[in-house]
Amino acid sequence: MNTLLPVRSEQDVVDAIEASRGTHGRMYWVWTLALGGVFFEAYSSTALGSTLAALDRQLGLTAFQLSVVTSTSMLVALLLCPLAGRLSDRYGRLPMILLAKVLAVVSTLLAVVAPSFGLLVISRVLAGASWALDFAVVMAYIAEFLPRRHQGKLNRWQGMWYVAATMNLLLTIGVYNLGVGDDIWRWSLVSAGAIAFVLGAVQWFVLPESPRWLASQGRVREAAQAIRLVYRVEVESPLEDVAPAHHAGESGGLAGLRELFAPPYRRRTMLAAVTFMMQGLEYYAVGWYLPIIALRLFGSDFVPATIGVVVFNLFGILGGFSSTFVAAKLRIRRAMQFGFAGVTVLIVVLGVFFHALPLWAAVAIPAAFLLLHSAGPAPGGASLAALAYPSHLRALGSGVTNTAGSTGAAIGLFVFPLLLDAIGPGKAIIVTALVPAIGFAVSTLCRWDPEREPASSSVRQEARVVA
Repeated sequence: MNTLLPVRSEQDVVDAIEASRGTHGRMYWVWTLALGGVFFEAYSSTALGSTLAALDRQLGLTAFQLSVVTSTSMLVALLLCPLAGRLSDRYGRLPMILLAKVLAVVSTLLAVVAPSFGLLVISRVLAGASWALDFAVVMAYIAEFLPRRHQGKLNRWQGMWYVAATMNLLLTIGVYNLGVGDDIWRWSLVSAGAIAFVLGAVQWFVLPESPRWLASQGRVREAAQAIRLVYRVEVESPLEDVAPAHHAGESGGLAGLRELFAPPYRRRTMLAAVTFMMQGLEYYAVGWYLPIIALRLFGSDFVPATIGVVVFNLFGILGGFSSTFVAAKLRIRRAMQFGFAGVTVLIVVLGVFFHALPLWAAVAIPAAFLLLHSAGPAPGGASLAALAYPSHLRALGSGVTNTAGSTGAAIGLFVFPLLLDAIGPGKAIIVTALVPAIGFAVSTLCRWDPEREPASSSVRQEARVVA
């Protein structure tokens, strides 16, 4: 610890983080436990999707009721993500992350004893609130700890997503073989609740508050303390806090939304929000229903079909963790652009030849879909939103982007089962090809790259105006 850095302002905090070693020391645990939130959200989402058929049989749901159950959590997240972002910008990142785990545990407890469609829907409402508080905030939280040279690593959240989904599927197979029958969906949700409880407890004791957020509130002494703890560098702490450059009222509500959709942030907001909406729609229409697609391709037996989905997810893991490398080579926006183009072609081919595919193609096309989706479009929108704004707007901007993503997810979850029932899987899949085509057009026309114009430059501009 031989580096002495002055910390007297928000810009000093940014400079100290930029001078840090990035992901070493205590930052490793910040990185791991924060990504643990992404792991949980993916695991809990898959917990219901992988056992949907058993849930349907046990509760005797209609096609409409099934659509309501699968889409409710995303509809709630759609409404709450901006509020979650505003609360996080006002009260801090960590309280929202911890509250999300509490709601997740309560949701799980309600779901596993739910004897009716109505109580199950209530549990999904709580799950959606947990999603909004956690995912909309945790990306901003991680981004605020990363120096610019490591910000591409933010894309790794997508690899963590598929690891969690795969672990849930493997656990589901194991529990299914114990003979639990159609109660498998309850056991799957119980495991998700257990993860939320353990993760929340560890996060409570280990995670510090974001130093960038603390500095944006004028709490530079606490920010200096957090920097010292996380990065293990010596900083020159100020004797007293300073007045925040932005008061809570200035960045919340309509004022914050106006700032997001005004220069210089308008283009960033549109790029992140629209592309994240499109990737959510394409994934939740096709990828989330891979268990159903696998049943049609590989037969009606639960275990072989689930193993088929696990194989598909391995390509999602590969694409998700390689997205950091891809983004470093192409930049995040161009990685999305190429990914959307490839996914469009694959979805059309899968839909057109769905009933006539040889086995190798039935495996290769969905696998390639997940590889391209997870390497480019999937992580891009959320990563862009987390990198696009200064700290006083970061969580609100991420919340708005996640609202767009939740909108796409909710549409996919609600509409795709109805399309399957009305026109069959082949035509239903072809219709979804319009989604990545829109994503390709937006990522081509709306050009902004955080690698060339980081959000930290806005802090410097604001600091000069205040001075």
